[in-house]
Amino acid sequence: MQYYQMTGFMQQDAAVAASDGIALPDPAEAALFLDFDGSLVEIAARPQDVVVDPRVPNLLSRAMDRLDGRVGLVSGRSIEALEHFLPGFRGHMIGTHGAEFRVDMEWSQVQDFDLDTVARLQRLVGDFGALRPEFLVEPKPSGVVLHYRQAEELGGVALKFMEALACAADGFKLQPALMAYELKPDCVGKDVALKRLLARPDLMDTVPIYAGDDLTDEPALDLVQGRGGAAIKVGAAETVANHRLGGPDDLLDLLEDWLA
Repeated sequence: MQYYQMTGFMQQDAAVAASDGIALPDPAEAALFLDFDGSLVEIAARPQDVVVDPRVPNLLSRAMDRLDGRVGLVSGRSIEALEHFLPGFRGHMIGTHGAEFRVDMEWSQVQDFDLDTVARLQRLVGDFGALRPEFLVEPKPSGVVLHYRQAEELGGVALKFMEALACAADGFKLQPALMAYELKPDCVGKDVALKRLLARPDLMDTVPIYAGDDLTDEPALDLVQGRGGAAIKVGAAETVANHRLGGPDDLLDLLEDWLA
């Protein structure tokens, strides 16, 4: 068993639902929130290598029109990275798992974590990653990620190292992800950020829709489902979501049909 399976990405025996089996709320009452990697785009070997299908910006533009701007991206990537891949998107953005916000095109950052600790963790993980060319280190505004997609057999080594750092860094925790381990502040989470966004007057009475593929999306999926919304798991890993799709193409098909 690979380490990404041991940390929550075991493929399930249950059949992945077809997009025509999911009923979404009326766009006039809905708010749409989407993860990026693994949900809107296929995951690549390196974060910078993802390819954005032309359907994605077209879909987001149509959603912004139909939902009167009640559309947001919720990602582990920084807002700067999201803006690089989707430069025309004018909706809300939650970046770095909620450490960053772009609301009404205004950027802000959660400051409830120690930036000096972030810098030290990035330096330590960078030095560790340099020992093996198969590792990929991804610094983020509030933490750092160690990817081992190109060296699955080293997943256990990566886990032990990142666990040790998390134990030593007060106020920070280890977040398993798809063939990666991330160190991030305890106060940061996609669900925490989404709850804050949904408290806005223009969103608080909407029916939320959330689609995500990662372990980091599970708390947000649970939040949306608890509010009577539609929670969509992209992929076949374990989930709390009440709906499931096979991959990004299925999600795009579903949303295009919904907005037609």
